[in-house]
Amino acid sequence: MKKKTNWSDITAKEMFKRSTKSTDKELSKLSDTAVKVGLLLLLPYIMWLSRYSDSYVESVQNRAIHLNYDGVMLTLHNLFTSANLIVHESGHGVCYLLSCPEFFTFINGTLFQLALPIFVIFYYRKRLNTLGVGLGFMWLAQNLIYVAWYMSYAQTPNKYPFFLGGSATHDFWYMFSQLGVLEYDWLIAGVVRTIAILMLLSSYFYLLYSAYFANIKPIRKGKR
Repeated sequence: MKKKTNWSDITAKEMFKRSTKSTDKELSKLSDTAVKVGLLLLLPYIMWLSRYSDSYVESVQNRAIHLNYDGVMLTLHNLFTSANLIVHESGHGVCYLLSCPEFFTFINGTLFQLALPIFVIFYYRKRLNTLGVGLGFMWLAQNLIYVAWYMSYAQTPNKYPFFLGGSATHDFWYMFSQLGVLEYDWLIAGVVRTIAILMLLSSYFYLLYSAYFANIKPIRKGKR
């Protein structure tokens, strides 16, 4: 028989502990549901982003205000990209302040842009947080897809005048020219894009599997 609880013998501290455990379980269930729903809501954007290339961008660049699939996804992507660009330009800004060598000034924008999601990955990896690590890899992949697109038109830096504006120099036109690989911009961009898409899809579907079939658990070091 289940022992009856004598509430008169329970101290206030013990009551608080019991109520906290109950609340923690409820919050955990709510959190699990939020993760599952959030991952499903990301699916249309993940699939759209997988198609993101120079020719695709050229075909959809004027659809940002349209209430169709491309228009909504492009608007969402522009929001994410705007946040990434703040970090990108901060990398250039640091070099303007510190008088870095010219080549490093050009590459530092991309380095900063990629360094932040890498930091997030290591931060959550250290805390054994699988969800944080997975989202960090997805963010890194999203940045790399954008970088691949930027690389892909290095030979035609004025193709998107609204993007650079004024007398700004295309980062990869300068860097590839200095390295003598400008004619291979399409190849380099293709390799980076392939790596990025593999990273994006593998991290996304791993999180989806973990959330729905295995329940996301902390990363474990060594044997259980």
